[in-house]
Amino acid sequence: TPSAETDYNALADALKAMGLFQGSTTAYGSGYDLENAPTRMEGLIMFLRLMGKEDAALAFSGESVTFADVPNWAAAYAAYAYNQGYTKGQGLDSQGNVVFGSFSQLSAKDYMTFLLRALSYQEGIDFNWSTAISDAKTLGVITKGEESLLTEKPFLRSQVVYLSYFSLSAKARGEEVTLLNRL
Repeated sequence: TPSAETDYNALADALKAMGLFQGSTTAYGSGYDLENAPTRMEGLIMFLRLMGKEDAALAFSGESVTFADVPNWAAAYAAYAYNQGYTKGQGLDSQGNVVFGSFSQLSAKDYMTFLLRALSYQEGIDFNWSTAISDAKTLGVITKGEESLLTEKPFLRSQVVYLSYFSLSAKARGEEVTLLNRL
């Protein structure tokens, strides 16, 4: 039956079919865990996939910063993203170790920053992290309703799926091609 609600599972299915969203090992809800808050590492991996850079990240063996809180399975993602200037991490922990915040909750501003970078917008010129959501609306990447959704409700994996799916049809800064065409 028709519904006015967004079918997040259908969006996740589409992203999975494109190889962009893996989900988890949870046995219900197709294993997508859409009701959970995303982690910063999950956001980084989705960003790299949207950029078409996952294979490059997994093969990365160059110089990198060693984040104290990145698990071994994610080390190549974090090292590649740092080396490429996609992320700086979260600074130093109380022991003076550089941390990425792998298991910290990803905020809507964090993920919008990743998406704007994927669309070739430059932080400090086109947008700022602190205003990334309103900047994305001003840039035409999201609508006023989507801005409200991101600022008024908890940020969940369902919103990561939603933003990732619809960012594929957004045009990159100064280009006539969409993110999907770039992939």
